[in-house]
Amino acid sequence: MLYMIWDEASLLRREGAKVCLTEDCNRPLLSHDFLIPMDKQRVFDLLIAEVKRELEGARAASLDAADYATNEESRADSQWDTQGLEASYLAAGQAGQARHWAAVLDDLVGYRSTILAAYSVVQNGALVRCELDGQVEAFFLLPSGGGVELSVDDTLVTVISLKSPFAAALRGRSAGDVFKLPSGLSGTVLSVS
Repeated sequence: MLYMIWDEASLLRREGAKVCLTEDCNRPLLSHDFLIPMDKQRVFDLLIAEVKRELEGARAASLDAADYATNEESRADSQWDTQGLEASYLAAGQAGQARHWAAVLDDLVGYRSTILAAYSVVQNGALVRCELDGQVEAFFLLPSGGGVELSVDDTLVTVISLKSPFAAALRGRSAGDVFKLPSGLSGTVLSVS
C-alpha cells in the first residue's frame, strides 16, 4: 500500500499524474483516496472540551436566570405581570440544560476506554468517515452528545447518537461497505477507527 501526504497528492492531482492506491488502477482518483487518519484521542479531547464549555455556559445561564427570577425587579406589579414567572421557567430550563451536559460529560468519561478503542466495524465509540453525495464526512458514534460538531484539522466531525437512524444504518458496517439511509440517500463507509 502506498501512503502519501496530502500535499504530494494535491500536487500530483494538479499535474495530472496517475497514482494507484488500490488494485483498481483504471479508476480516477477520488478525494477519499488521500484520507489522512484522524487522531481519535485528539477528537475525543476536543469533544470533552466542547462539552465542558457547553456545561459551564448552561450553568452560568441557569444561575443568571435564577438570580433574575428571585430579584426584586421581577416581582409582579399586577396580576397580569408574569415576568417573575417567566424568569423562573427560564431558570428551570437552563438548569435542565446544565443537567443534560453534566450527564453527557459523565457518559463520555465513563465510556472513555470503549470510545478510544480501535474498531474495524462501526459500533459505539467508532470514528467513521463516509462518502455521502460525493462529499467525505466524519462521524463519531457515541452514547450521548449527539449533534455536537467539532472542527478537527479543517474537517467537520459530527457526533451522532447510537439511537439515531443514521447510526442504525452504519452499525455493523466496515470500510468499503455501502449503506442506505431512511431518506433513500446511499453512502459508502471509507474508514472506521
